[in-house]
Amino acid sequence: MSVSVLRGALSGVQHVLLDFDGPVCHVFAALPAPRVAQELNQLYQERAGAAFPWHVSSHGDPLEVVQAAGQNDDPHLRMLADALTAAELRAVETAELTPGALQAIAACQRSGRTVSIVSNNGEEAVRRFLQRHGVADLVTPVIGRSSNVALMKPDPFPVRQALQQLGARPEEAVLVGDSPSDVQAAIGAGVRPVGYANKDGKRARLANAGATAVISSMGDLAEALTDG
Repeated sequence: MSVSVLRGALSGVQHVLLDFDGPVCHVFAALPAPRVAQELNQLYQERAGAAFPWHVSSHGDPLEVVQAAGQNDDPHLRMLADALTAAELRAVETAELTPGALQAIAACQRSGRTVSIVSNNGEEAVRRFLQRHGVADLVTPVIGRSSNVALMKPDPFPVRQALQQLGARPEEAVLVGDSPSDVQAAIGAGVRPVGYANKDGKRARLANAGATAVISSMGDLAEALTDG
């Protein structure tokens, strides 16, 4: 990707919003997401007496299990959401920073920009991770998963929450995320979307979703913020 394209995407930006899982860390690196999703499905079957009935596009993503339950007004939603929160809290105890993430956060601070988290993961897990790595004081606000799962990304609601707490206009902000849902949420809120393609095949999906720029390393973002 052209450095000039990324710098153009950051032009005039005073507020950098980061998705958590991907740009900041790999939440389920040591506690694999497919295992957590399986645990949620097993829990559902034990409590409901039937297999999880709702369609999910990826059976290995626990967030999609909770989203599907919420979208269908499943009476066991709260149980699933609480179990996911508990799994996230376990996972962040061993999750590591994404290479370049700390440098990107520091570059925001040095350049006079704010840095925030806008995540579909639980707020408590995000805060615990940031505290464990000594950067909690550098990141505000932290917007985590709403109790109303219909308001998770790709809904722009959490992005608008961050803007409101920052007192920022949409055109002053950029959202860096690794999934099309991040791009969609950013566009819906009027914020510039930057994709983070940390895996093969993501670059095209992020670009097709409407990302203004796509990076392959958080170090690229740190460099652009430093030079910009």
